[in-house]
Amino acid sequence: MSDIPALYLEKFREHLQKIIAVNEDDFRLISPFFTLKTLRKKEYLLRPPQVSGYESYIVKGLFQSSLIDDSGKLHLLYFPHEDWWVGDFKSFRTDQASSMEIVALEDAVLLQITKASLEELYQSLPVFERFFRILNENSAIALQNRLVQHFSKDSEKKYLDFLKKYPTLKNRLTNRQIAGFLGVTPEYFSLMRKRILQKDRDS
Repeated sequence: MSDIPALYLEKFREHLQKIIAVNEDDFRLISPFFTLKTLRKKEYLLRPPQVSGYESYIVKGLFQSSLIDDSGKLHLLYFPHEDWWVGDFKSFRTDQASSMEIVALEDAVLLQITKASLEELYQSLPVFERFFRILNENSAIALQNRLVQHFSKDSEKKYLDFLKKYPTLKNRLTNRQIAGFLGVTPEYFSLMRKRILQKDRDS
């Protein structure tokens, strides 16, 4: 782990401690299972039909996670960023080809762990299995919330929720990317933003 700067390791430890207790001895056991990965802007972390070989913690950077349907259409799912995990968990667990496309929107730094290393870590430190269980439960809840929002709210409400939940991302994404996430055309998104700004001025 000598190739991973101490600053990155400390950030990772702080992330773990939000869910599980990690003392110095525990972290010395955990950290050697991870490796450092850097990506430049526009580089792909994953694209079909690759198999996702890693679970990746984002130390720095912003990604676009998309799903490609059978017709080849791209559907924007998430914009994983600092202190998130990024990858295709289904592909990672099943060793099946991924249908997801994950690209770096900014230069990025990741801490990665392989499936074999993760299983070994579970054996060495069972509390880490609890960490990943909670992480995956939270991911499932977030996905369900996104589906409910998609089918129950109009585009304007979805955009306002996006701004509230991810206030820093609007300045790191293009209008086209946000429109894709909301499931509307860039033209409609532009009109919608103007309408919202006008409401704010009138209120």
